[in-house]
Amino acid sequence: MAAKVLDGRYKLIKALGAGGFGRTFLAKDMRRPGNPTCVVKQLKPASTDPGFIREARRLFNTEAETLEKLGRHDQIPQLLAYFEEDQQFFLVQEYIEGHSLHSELKSEPKAPLGSSDLPTQPPDLPPLPQIPQDQPNSEKTPKRGKQIPEVQAIANLRDILQVLEFVHSEGVIHRDIKPDNLIRRRQDQKLVLIDFGAVKAMQDGAQLETAPDGQSRFTVTIGTPGYMASEQCAGRPNFTSDLYSVGMVMIKSLTGFEPTDLPTDPATGELIWRDQSKISNGLAMVLTRMVRYHYKQRYQSVKEVQQALNAFLIEPEVEPQAAIAAKTKASARTNSKTVAKSQTQSNAGVEWLIGGMLLIVIALAAFTLWGRNREPQQASNDGENLLQAMRELKNAKNAKTQPAPESPKPDLPETPKPLYKSLTPSPDNPFKEAGELQPNQPIFFTFPGRTGLRLQANLSAIQAKISVLDQNQQPVDANAKGVSSWSGDLAERVYQIELVAPVADAFQLNLTFEDTTQPTRTIEIR
Repeated sequence: MAAKVLDGRYKLIKALGAGGFGRTFLAKDMRRPGNPTCVVKQLKPASTDPGFIREARRLFNTEAETLEKLGRHDQIPQLLAYFEEDQQFFLVQEYIEGHSLHSELKSEPKAPLGSSDLPTQPPDLPPLPQIPQDQPNSEKTPKRGKQIPEVQAIANLRDILQVLEFVHSEGVIHRDIKPDNLIRRRQDQKLVLIDFGAVKAMQDGAQLETAPDGQSRFTVTIGTPGYMASEQCAGRPNFTSDLYSVGMVMIKSLTGFEPTDLPTDPATGELIWRDQSKISNGLAMVLTRMVRYHYKQRYQSVKEVQQALNAFLIEPEVEPQAAIAAKTKASARTNSKTVAKSQTQSNAGVEWLIGGMLLIVIALAAFTLWGRNREPQQASNDGENLLQAMRELKNAKNAKTQPAPESPKPDLPETPKPLYKSLTPSPDNPFKEAGELQPNQPIFFTFPGRTGLRLQANLSAIQAKISVLDQNQQPVDANAKGVSSWSGDLAERVYQIELVAPVADAFQLNLTFEDTTQPTRTIEIR
């Protein structure tokens, strides 16, 4: 591209990235006060065929309208302008100062881009790169990146989900969620979702198909290997495809490995990743369901993922370091005062003891002098009596300082501790649990509910019974306490099944979940 200023106002400053048919630039808007920084995305269609250009223009305009609508969210860049110039298409978006999640997950993350990094003169722009040819596979050891703590991963997951919930509420599927497209904004450290696929949508339209009516149409496949679900690879993405990508971002964050470097089960197609990270079973269950191979076995909405996180995770509140330091200082001051008070009381006791001893010595001396004027035998007897009295006084004092022996405590029977297990309702996979119960030791099975979910519970045992409890630990109805079977709808947030027996008892519990809702229609923005 020879031009250094686009549309007569956007001065290109620095090339940020390049793909097979498109590039992204840092630019300055020369028509606005202060010449603020912005991002310009450029697409040069892969073909000059008139049919292809028409389809590219349609997709470009649709994507621009979508970005205009989504830019209302604080964590999605605003669309500033879009235009066509020399059969090339350009989007101008808000510049987000920060760094990508991809750079955070590197072993040595790079410093974020700042205003001081911008050159004063635009460099010579490199030519568009050619698509690399496929190379033979070679045996390489996968490179492991940074593994973040579980608490940070959960915070990232919640941050992404609340943005994605807004995107889906507008009927839009992002189709390319990956660490590169999540920017950690410098000013508030929130994750910003970028790149809604306008460039890739048009470049991947190079495969021309012919419809039955003879009109040209283009097959659009968007995504990044490893973060792209199976149905998306086939050109049929849905809302669960984005949930799959988010789950893969989390697995990359927790294991340090790219999804393409992790093995899969050849029989089921499921990703094998759990042994590469040390996280809680609750988070592992949520992520495993998010990245199921078949989309019907995943969570069907962002809301379901959020409910599962709330049901399965117990997240400790991390106390700020400043508050911990203040508490430590206050505790030290309290201990210092206690020690000083104790020492003062101890010194006072010593002073009383010394004073008492002096009085005794003076009395003894006076008595001795008086005794010299008496008969020797009488004086000797009085002295022995006084010494005996002092011995008895000393023994009594020692007896008072000795701690009283503790009385033996009776042995109390230990209360059996309840067991807790979590499960994920799945209409395709009934839940079965068999084992032996200890006397009066309950087992609680916790799982999320939702509108349209029906449960059929059946227990096989001699004396064991089940109770189906709501989120307030109360039976869901009059027939749900101390029974062997129960059936009903689960419309609330969290449920528990309590399983208990008065004596040791073998049991088998079968839970079947049914989805009574009608399938919803997915709208894909192209």
